[in-house]
Order: sequence, then C-alpha cells, then structure tokens
Amino acid sequence: MTATSRRPWSGPLALLGRQVLDQVALLGQWCVLWFQANQLVSRGRINGRLLVKQLDALGVGSIPMACLTVTFSSAVLAVYTIDQFKQYGFTDYIGRLIGMSVTRELGPVLTAIVVASREGSRMAAELASMKVTEQIDALRCMATDPVEYLVVPRYLGALLGMPALTTLASFSGICGGYLVAAAHAVPRDVYWSSVARGVEPAYILSGGIKALLFGAIIATVACRTGLSTGFGSAAVGRSVTASVVLCVLLVHIADFGLALVFG
Repeated sequence: MTATSRRPWSGPLALLGRQVLDQVALLGQWCVLWFQANQLVSRGRINGRLLVKQLDALGVGSIPMACLTVTFSSAVLAVYTIDQFKQYGFTDYIGRLIGMSVTRELGPVLTAIVVASREGSRMAAELASMKVTEQIDALRCMATDPVEYLVVPRYLGALLGMPALTTLASFSGICGGYLVAAAHAVPRDVYWSSVARGVEPAYILSGGIKALLFGAIIATVACRTGLSTGFGSAAVGRSVTASVVLCVLLVHIADFGLALVFG
C-alpha cells in the first residue's frame, strides 16, 4: 500500500463528514445519559437531600429572574398591540391574546432560557470543576455512581421545578399585560374576562409539557457537558459556554417541534 493511499481523507467534504459524526456522537451521549437518569429515577435511586437542594436552587432561586423576564416581555407585547386593538374595537380580545401567548409560548420558552442561563451554567460549572479536580474519579473509587449521585438530583429537580416555575412566571406575565392595559384605560373586568376566555386548559397543558421537556433538555445537556470536560481551568469555561449555547438552541428547536404537534 502506497503512502498516498494511507493518507487520511482531507478537504471540505471530509471535514463536513467529521462534523456530522461528532454531532451524532454528541446526540448519542445525551440520549444515553437521559436513559440512565430515567432508569435510576424509576428504580427510586434518589437522594432526597440533594433533590431538595436542587429544587431550591432551580425553582426558588430562579423565581425573581423568570417572573421579571416574562412580565416585561408580556408588557412589551401589550404595548405593541393594545392601541391597535382599541382602534378597531377589539378591546375584548386584548387579554385573550396576552393570556394565550404567555401560557403557550412566552412563559415556557423565556423561563427555559432563564433557567438554561442561570442553572444550566451552574450545573455544567459544578460538574466540570469536579471533573477537572478528579472528584468524579474519586466517587468511582468509592463505588459511587456519578450519574446517580450527581445527575439524578439535578435532572429530577429540573423536571419538578420547571412546570411550577413556568406556571408562576406565566401568571406574572399576564399580570404584566394587565398593568399596561390598565394604563391604557382598559377596564379590569374586560381584561380578566378576556383572559379567562382565551386561556384554555389545553394551552396550560401544552405549556406544562413544554416545561417538562425543556427541563429534561437543560439538565441532560448541562450535566453531560460538565461530565465530558477536559483538563485545565480553560476547559471549565468552555464547558459552561457550550452548555448555555446548546441548551438555548435545543430549547428553540424543541419549541418549534412542539408547536407543530400542538398546532
């Protein structure tokens, strides 16, 4: 065999192929970790103390930022729509539009972005630091499964905390829309009765399903990114950045897919 035939493939097509294979391998790692976490949860291998700690960090700790983000985004939506609705005599539809938009889209997506930025980065940083300082190897030496001890509490905390956090943020967003509506002389009864007509149980259910899926995505991606960190302090920073970017991107992709499903 000649030296030319042994030379590895090069060129744009080979580079594209390697990138595709790397992304497929990364997707496989996420799926494996997700399966392992669900398997441990189904077996009841849950550390209650660590779970409560994660719920406090993700759920309680993220309430102010999530509520403020959704509230001001809903207020902006109200500012851009109320004058047009009043001009054409559609005042009864103001609360309906804001309530439907917040419960189906703004609430779940913006809450997920806040959690991905705040808690996803924290999860990745914690696990990456443990990987760099060889604490994860020490857990294996003590016959402790890192997935059970480190991933499961974070994964289950995200699953339990995201729906509640999304519900609270969505309600705050509807209230933010009301403040703008009240400033534009929209009667309180008209606004809230419009919200009651517009927010159907199916919309609340779809928002809860989105919150569950987004929580699973954030916890799985952040934990996998942290566990696969290389060595050195710079690797921790790269893992945190990659975790936030991937979580936000996957949340939007999943949101588009669920929008097609729920119609």
